[in-house]
Amino acid sequence: MDPGDGAFMDKDNNKETSISHGSWLLRIGGAAALISGLLLLIGMISFIFTILRTGITSAWLVLFQDNWLIIIFKLHGEFKGMQADLNGMNPLDILFLLLVAIICLSLSTVFKKASRTWCLAAFGLSIVAIILYSATQLVGRSTVMLAVLIVSIVMFRNQGFGKVAVWAGIAASVLLFAGDLTVGVQSTIITLLFGIGYVLLTLWFFLVAKILFQP
Repeated sequence: MDPGDGAFMDKDNNKETSISHGSWLLRIGGAAALISGLLLLIGMISFIFTILRTGITSAWLVLFQDNWLIIIFKLHGEFKGMQADLNGMNPLDILFLLLVAIICLSLSTVFKKASRTWCLAAFGLSIVAIILYSATQLVGRSTVMLAVLIVSIVMFRNQGFGKVAVWAGIAASVLLFAGDLTVGVQSTIITLLFGIGYVLLTLWFFLVAKILFQP
């Protein structure tokens, strides 16, 4: 069966995993992925405008570049006149972590057996990330990158997901998590790789949204 007509080959049991894209949970997951991609994209565009000092960026648009990934990017780079602090509660980050949790839970309905278990584990990691960040107002957010990595590996093991989506998710999660672990190290190479990871993660969200929304 063609991957585009709503079925995936689950390698855990060598059977097609039929799914209904009319499922409300899949629709919600698709919406969550689309919103996540838009949040990252708007944040990136706002940040670029700020760097170029075009004067185009409005006050509300600046709020979107306060997500912790862009803050880490700022910490790695040498951007004069830009303040970057990972401490403190950011509602935008909480929303982002919640959206990733919804995506993982939604994708768990696509698979069976071990693949579903791993997706649920990714969902659990997303919830842990929310709890840790809410409690410390600092750590835990990049734990969600492990959730993206797990889901992407599960996608790799199952037919129906394009290679671009799979490898974008794997590369993004590895690059962003590594960038989080090296916060405080100012390096052009790390900054570049982290930026690539950010773009790939944005792409991953849009591709996942397309998959979950397909008829």
